[in-house]
Amino acid sequence: MYKFFKSSFFNFEYLRVLGAAPFQASEVSECIEALTYLRNDDPESWYTTWNAFGDKAKLLGEEALAKQDKAAARWAFLRAANYYRSSEFFLHINPTDPRMLSAIEKSSKTHNRAIALLDTEVILFNIPYEDGIELPTRLYMPQSSSRGLGRIPLIVQTNGFDSTGEELYLYGPAGAIPRGYAVLSFDGPGQGLSSRRDKTILRPDWEHVTSKVLNYLFDTFAPKNDHLELDLNRIAIIGASMGGYFALRASVDPRIKACVSCDGFYSLFEVARSRMPSWFINSWLNGTMSDGMFNAISNFLARFNFQLNWEFKHSQWCYGVKTPADVMRVMQTMTLKMLDGSEYLEKVQCPVMVTGAAQTIYFEPQINAETVFANLEHLEKSRKLLWVGNGPSDGGIQAKIATLGLMHQRMFEWLDQQLGVVRLADTKKGTYQ
Repeated sequence: MYKFFKSSFFNFEYLRVLGAAPFQASEVSECIEALTYLRNDDPESWYTTWNAFGDKAKLLGEEALAKQDKAAARWAFLRAANYYRSSEFFLHINPTDPRMLSAIEKSSKTHNRAIALLDTEVILFNIPYEDGIELPTRLYMPQSSSRGLGRIPLIVQTNGFDSTGEELYLYGPAGAIPRGYAVLSFDGPGQGLSSRRDKTILRPDWEHVTSKVLNYLFDTFAPKNDHLELDLNRIAIIGASMGGYFALRASVDPRIKACVSCDGFYSLFEVARSRMPSWFINSWLNGTMSDGMFNAISNFLARFNFQLNWEFKHSQWCYGVKTPADVMRVMQTMTLKMLDGSEYLEKVQCPVMVTGAAQTIYFEPQINAETVFANLEHLEKSRKLLWVGNGPSDGGIQAKIATLGLMHQRMFEWLDQQLGVVRLADTKKGTYQ
């Protein structure tokens, strides 16, 4: 596969920005021009460049608004939000950098300006979590032209390891809105605006988070907004990468009627272990190597490997721990294997779509997607699906980066079947009944 950067990590993140173009969240020409200023393994050039392009797109949006061009303004604000999001990504090597919060706040504000210009309703609200903290939430309603008879199927969309609520638009609402689905997306603890503003941290038992989201939806929001006609008997959960793991954790809730786990993992620790020399990780596991030595070696190696440095620093920040050894312990809890040796997935009763990516830089399908699918053997064949993309154009890059159109096509084809969404022959309306 062609690479824009020597670093696979930087190349992946560049494709993440460029691949948003089909949904107006990047402009190919702007991404090409950005290459002039971006330098491999240089977080400052990354921040400066994408922040500048975010400012430029924001100004174009304001210019379009002044001329009553809603479409151009929406597109420009979507680009600005995505560029601002990307700008702070590599700054996570120093989680105290104030530009992280500033960039995500700018991303959130410009995204909200963009979605206010959609040809549909988007409702912004907060969901109570814990200790007075509320989770930023958006409910995207489908276009009126895509709605049919009956109530509207709903997708609950969970975030992952390093995405934001604004970026989630590309993975859910962008494809759902014209297909007659509503989407509820949120930043959970340790994610997006919640992590940067409220100092929340990720937790492995994500079903605890999604249960609070569903409780609020069922007990508070839906009863007060019955006019929206949300179908609470047709709720799907979706998530990509670590969000795919979180979606699987959430899918044991009987209120969830379908689950899409896009390129998630089975055991995060086993993924990390597979990337380390066996003598190194085994020495730490059996106690031959102390935490101090493990930390010293890991930190030394990270000085010469930007990706490793970013991964440890970002993990320490979002898990709320201080050392690489602490990160590894948290990773041991991020698994679908129960402490007693049983399988968490045995509790899943809803249909599940599992995807993997053959050219992933993170979660090899053999020990992740395929293992997850194998542990769904109790589900009938018609109620489960495995898709492992091979090659960039077939979804072979992690989280279906640069293949979002195909991801939506495959995902909604399957969700339509599982949730009983029947599309009519009139493709102009794209309605269901």
